[in-house]
Amino acid sequence: MRPIILSFIVMLSAISGWAQGITCHIEGTTTDSCTTRLYLVESGADIRTQSQVISIPVVEGRFHYTLQSDVMRYYELIPDNQYANGSMRPAYLIAENQTLLITMGGEDDKPIVKGTGKETMMMHRCIEELDARFNPLFEAADARMDSLEAILRKEVEGMDEAQRDAYWDDLSSDESKNPLASIYRQAEKDYAAILQDWRIATVKWLEKHPCLYGLSEMKSSLATYQARTAPLTPYYVSSYKHTYSNQYKGHPYHMSIQDALQSLELVPGNKYIDYEVTNSDGREVALSSLFTGKVIYIDLWASWCGPCRKHAKALIPLYEQYKEKGFQVIGIARESAEESMHKAVAKDGYPWVNLLELNDKHQIWLKNGINNAGGGGFLIDQEGTILSIYPEAEETEQILQDHLR
Repeated sequence: MRPIILSFIVMLSAISGWAQGITCHIEGTTTDSCTTRLYLVESGADIRTQSQVISIPVVEGRFHYTLQSDVMRYYELIPDNQYANGSMRPAYLIAENQTLLITMGGEDDKPIVKGTGKETMMMHRCIEELDARFNPLFEAADARMDSLEAILRKEVEGMDEAQRDAYWDDLSSDESKNPLASIYRQAEKDYAAILQDWRIATVKWLEKHPCLYGLSEMKSSLATYQARTAPLTPYYVSSYKHTYSNQYKGHPYHMSIQDALQSLELVPGNKYIDYEVTNSDGREVALSSLFTGKVIYIDLWASWCGPCRKHAKALIPLYEQYKEKGFQVIGIARESAEESMHKAVAKDGYPWVNLLELNDKHQIWLKNGINNAGGGGFLIDQEGTILSIYPEAEETEQILQDHLR
């Protein structure tokens, strides 16, 4: 028994720094008179799918809140008016045992977060060191772009709207004869190269200095639909496997990252994954138990996602045409209220079964690698192999014709 007890003590010692109950006092001011409250949400979560977003009132430009958490986590503090306008400059903070002093401003003002917690200090160190290295490069690139845009504005002076539109269309064309076009494209490429270098440098810094900020960055970056093709993904994967997988043992972010890594394998030719869903009768079941040996379209959507609903409605004629030939659609709606799904289904007329993913209960969007999207989908054959990722109706019909002869 003694070795077991000793191992348990060592494990508790290793995790005690982050796994004990957290009390983080948040207080601050905002200079934006239009901000009436702040939304506090875990970074990477979508406010539209969370029923219990923490709402902090702002009174005469001041706010305060005491955040209780089971473990240290990474949060965003979002002004309500910026969220409503869709243009946000959140304050990023780590919930650890400390008092955070935060100064918020308008959409163009970078929030200032001050704290003395170990993880907070490490996050600020990362940001400050990389800012010192890259800000001069970004500022020079911005200056070049501003100068070029000033020249372009003079070029279109006196043109009517149609002429200006034609000018900008030509400028963005690879076949443009305008000598400024190649200069403009090169300026964009130069800026993109600096941005890519900054991102890579950030990953390398975080690998050299493991911290909760780094673990959270990997969780949020690997769980997006861009991650399958993003140039930075191999850096994150390598850094996690070689460094972070051995840090913060037992932290819930590890489970999210494992789901995200698995989602990177969701490409045509590979098997689709299985996960738990809430059935239409309220029971928790495996998604695979709802398959009937047909070609399946797993349609991930949300009532608040216009493009998702338009995409789903385009599938209705195909479903009616091919349902007797072996085609099945299973819809899963990402909602914060069950009523929202039912209203959307009734309005749009989806004739197939629709399941509810309430408040990201089963983390289905994360498991499918689309955590930052309203919707997505996978077309799967009778053996569970992925045929296509979120195909439009035309592509879906062509695939059905090939597989349901």
